[in-house]
Amino acid sequence: MAWLKDKLQGSIFGRFVRNSIDTPTDNKSLSHLDLNAIYDRQTIEVMRRVLKRNSNGIDIGAHRGDILSQMLTMAPAGTHHAFEPLPDYAARLRRKFPKVRVHQMAVSDKSGEAEFQHVENDPAYSGLKRRIYDRPDPQIVAIKVPVGTIDEIIPPDLPIAFIKIDIEGGEFHALTGAVNTIRRCRPVIVFEAGKNSTGEYGVSPTALYVLIETMLGYRLSTMGRWLENEPPLTLLQFCHNWDHGPDFYFIATPAGE
Repeated sequence: MAWLKDKLQGSIFGRFVRNSIDTPTDNKSLSHLDLNAIYDRQTIEVMRRVLKRNSNGIDIGAHRGDILSQMLTMAPAGTHHAFEPLPDYAARLRRKFPKVRVHQMAVSDKSGEAEFQHVENDPAYSGLKRRIYDRPDPQIVAIKVPVGTIDEIIPPDLPIAFIKIDIEGGEFHALTGAVNTIRRCRPVIVFEAGKNSTGEYGVSPTALYVLIETMLGYRLSTMGRWLENEPPLTLLQFCHNWDHGPDFYFIATPAGE
């Protein structure tokens, strides 16, 4: 079964296989296993509701392009930007999606060059900093990668309808470097965040909540709640989930829209 896990690393189905192999089949692990597949389906459903044929999107942490492919299907006439710091993966994205503007760089709150933690035996876990990994044997090699901000890269006259951020803990800093773009365009944002990833970047749940709710004027929720038209999360609910789970994928939407 290990050969299948290696072959499918980074794909939507690969997430399911990875967790089914690496995690014992108790109730807690089954919940986590199910969440990975659910989040992918929910992200696709969010895009289906948000994107029009000519909408523009941003995929931060595009990896193999699973979500990017869906974005192109739903908005084939849009201008899409994808960010992927691993050179081999960025090159594959350029070949696979020639119409997408692929940027081989990490995304943060400042530009330059930084050390990037490449998890060679599970590249989807790679990020600017080490996180608490869900596998016991991460094989990490530090490489140098360019770093940029969304506000610097995205043209100021390009409207953005949707942003996906999945960069293993760097989401707060990516959002901070995209404040002007977000305020200008008011996109729907889907992003990963949690104690084991974002928390390892020195970010508290309160800081992330304040950034989204106060600084950006957005409402924070889970995709499941949003898709069912349920109320957004309170700060207390978000902080409790940060510490105890189960969710680690969220949606931010403009307040009043």
